[in-house]
Amino acid sequence: TKITVGRTIAVDPKVIPYGTTVYIKGYGWRVAEDCGGGVDDNHIDVAVTDHATAMSSGVKHRDVWVLVKKPS
Repeated sequence: TKITVGRTIAVDPKVIPYGTTVYIKGYGWRVAEDCGGGVDDNHIDVAVTDHATAMSSGVKHRDVWVLVKKPS
């Protein structure tokens, strides 16, 4: 999918599969749609408008909830 600010996060697909919806405290609902070179294990990158914004945002530690579909 196309990366969309306000929706897309980059994840390690071994930890959070692509297409998974997560809630990140302070950011809201996001969808795992990408994987970056520096994204591994429990690291998540939140899509922003440009590199300068990403660099000025820095590293933040947030609680994350993964939305899991209940089996029918």
